[in-house]
Amino acid sequence: MSDNQNSESSRVYYLFYTFFLIPLMICVFGVLLVLITNVLTQEPTDINQLLYKLETGSMRDKADASYRINKLFTDYSDKYNSSYRNRIIKIHNMSKSEFNLDNSLRLHMIMIMGNSKDTVFGPNLIDELSSQNEDFRIKAIESLGKIRYTASANLIETFLNKDKSFLEKLAAAGALGNIGNSSSINDLVNLINSWPSNWSQFDGPELRWEATMALLKLGYSDDITIKIINNLLNRSYYEQYEQLDQNKINFLLLKILHILHSVDNIDLLKPFQASIYQLSEDSSNLELQNFSKKLYNRF
Repeated sequence: MSDNQNSESSRVYYLFYTFFLIPLMICVFGVLLVLITNVLTQEPTDINQLLYKLETGSMRDKADASYRINKLFTDYSDKYNSSYRNRIIKIHNMSKSEFNLDNSLRLHMIMIMGNSKDTVFGPNLIDELSSQNEDFRIKAIESLGKIRYTASANLIETFLNKDKSFLEKLAAAGALGNIGNSSSINDLVNLINSWPSNWSQFDGPELRWEATMALLKLGYSDDITIKIINNLLNRSYYEQYEQLDQNKINFLLLKILHILHSVDNIDLLKPFQASIYQLSEDSSNLELQNFSKKLYNRF
């Protein structure tokens, strides 16, 4: 009788151990492993912590921190506040110091100032326009456009001159459209009308496109800019540019539609109504089609 009871107890314990205790232990260890992995791999989102990395971290830490700050400022407008100003300026100045020269950090700090949307960085970015490094100048131009620093418009207009590089001119056209100073209209119109006789051989068609969209943001259009935009809204127009695949074309079309959608004056958009309708009927890209319909519904 006793042997039977012991055997039964052993069987119950075996079943308990096999079907309950071992799976429970596996689950507990699994949860602990996930928690530890999350702690070790979690991307920091505290701006002060990331700024500290920029001040004291290794080159890899600085690159990682600057990337995360730029992404946070771009994706979440509420992530930036004025308490970061002095530290950002300090780190930017530090990156330029002859005792601690760091071109990569300097470039990222220029981008961070732009993505902050804080006009207090305007003078720092204007100083970068005279940099010997073209990358710094281009990012400074773009950043001044992002913070819409009106006082920089006249300086940025000089980057539309023929002697400037294609990328500088491209950045300048986009920035002037974002800044919104109507005094830039004549320079942008002259840039478009001077094609191709007064253009450098390195200037691509994107420059006319960017200048045209900038003029639209400034509330200006004429027969030439209307024709350019209607061309840009037509898929067949891009067939002459072999370097543009369908993904790039879709990206360009969506970017143009977003700019058109940001224009409040519906009269400026009426010349493009038929082109927008054609895109709204094109089901080859659903995101593009849906946004075209949304824009067309404004008419």
